Amino acid sequence: MKPIALNLLTLYADLAQSMPDGVPAGTISRRLEGGRRRLYATIRDGVIKRQVYLGGVGDPAAEAKAEAHRRAAGDARNRRKIVSILKRSGIPAPDLETGRLLEVLANAGLFERAAVLIGTVAFQLYPLVVGAILPGGAGMTQDADLAVTRLAVPHLGAGVHLDEILRRADPSYVAIMKREDKLPKEFRSSRGFAVELLTTRGRVHAHLQIKELGCAAVPIRFMEYLIEDTIEVVALYGRGVKVRVPDPARYAVHKLIIGQQRRGKSTKADKDFWQARELIGVLRLRNPDALDDAISDAEERGRTWKALVRNGLKLIETAEKSTP
Repeated sequence: MKPIALNLLTLYADLAQSMPDGVPAGTISRRLEGGRRRLYATIRDGVIKRQVYLGGVGDPAAEAKAEAHRRAAGDARNRRKIVSILKRSGIPAPDLETGRLLEVLANAGLFERAAVLIGTVAFQLYPLVVGAILPGGAGMTQDADLAVTRLAVPHLGAGVHLDEILRRADPSYVAIMKREDKLPKEFRSSRGFAVELLTTRGRVHAHLQIKELGCAAVPIRFMEYLIEDTIEVVALYGRGVKVRVPDPARYAVHKLIIGQQRRGKSTKADKDFWQARELIGVLRLRNPDALDDAISDAEERGRTWKALVRNGLKLIETAEKSTP
């Protein structure tokens, strides 16, 4: 574990506080159309640029909108500088493909509507949250998982289906359909990067149809614990991207549990234990109360939960003793 310097953590805090919640950055242009001068804002979203009509030149409301976009563009340049400083200082950051993906999902408002980024991509965003570099956290991954509770599904509608949103990041994204699928639950780019939707289990373990996004989510055991408590973080891509992820202590305990469920069945099991071990090691030093609370919450959910958590902690303890 390598602690992150206080000045870098302070810089990141400034970045997080400066993230916009309103008008996006835009480049303002004027056009002569039909004998009238009109104002437009050009806004970037992934690999595409869209133009938004603001009104006529000289119109007070249109000019105010244009000024708001200009101010947002200036703020975005300042945030880009902070992102660059943090990356040059050795803080892990998403690669181009992952960064663009997070950007379009955030621009579509999915993280504001309770979608949660989970899996390795989320793990890679924890260093500035826990205050330490996680070994291997900058490693490449070929998938990104999104999770959502069943109660949040009615609020996910963005007026656009998920495949269209993903193609703003990479036009090669296509839906992967299986014979039994009513709606796609996985999307894949030509480079092999996969995006999958997951959800909590209901009374029936069938896939959850999310018509608002034109896709389905796969119900996974233990998911309700993982996404019950979430936080906002800023991914170091471009001008910064605000993303919702699980609380790191819950992420660690969840990996501890599912790593045992996957043992002997999936190559992901080793990665699960490794991520759990790294996060638990950092949290024991830097935020032990949060870790204890996450462990207690899991153990109080029943005998199976308690047995899995305690056995997982023993496995980590054994691994630590055997490590030189």
